[in-house]
Amino acid sequence: MIILASLNSACSAPEKSYATPGSLCGKSISSKFLDPFMPPGKKVSVVSRHEAEGIRRCRIYVDGKEVLSASSEWLRKDASLLKVAAMPFNNVDPGDTVTRDGKYIYSKTGAIGEVTCLVPPTSSERVFASIRISGGKPDAEALKNLIREYSKKLDNSDHCS
Repeated sequence: MIILASLNSACSAPEKSYATPGSLCGKSISSKFLDPFMPPGKKVSVVSRHEAEGIRRCRIYVDGKEVLSASSEWLRKDASLLKVAAMPFNNVDPGDTVTRDGKYIYSKTGAIGEVTCLVPPTSSERVFASIRISGGKPDAEALKNLIREYSKKLDNSDHCS
């Protein structure tokens, strides 16, 4: 009886009936980097906003619920990866995992990455990328891969100016 019940529930598991986006905040990103965070659902939508100078943000929604938020932000030149991690709402803490190269910090629900800008926004600023998982599936290793890919796409891009 228990086996039949579990087989029945496995057959009725929710499905993903939408295509995973192939970009994040206007930057082409292979869907393989976003797939791990995308829950079952029927409809996906992406909303980009540039509400304040120096901040670009986009959010991915599945069936109207926020799944993932990504942003790039100009911060003071003395900002460090750990200082950015300590900022509220990033879903990252200074004690979370830092990559060997020191360019990224991540947890299972948030990640911060340094963006390389040959010509920074101003001489007193630098750019950081962030990703926050809010309603999707938490996954630290996948988030590390996504923040690396997203940050690299932002290197020396229009986000630097």
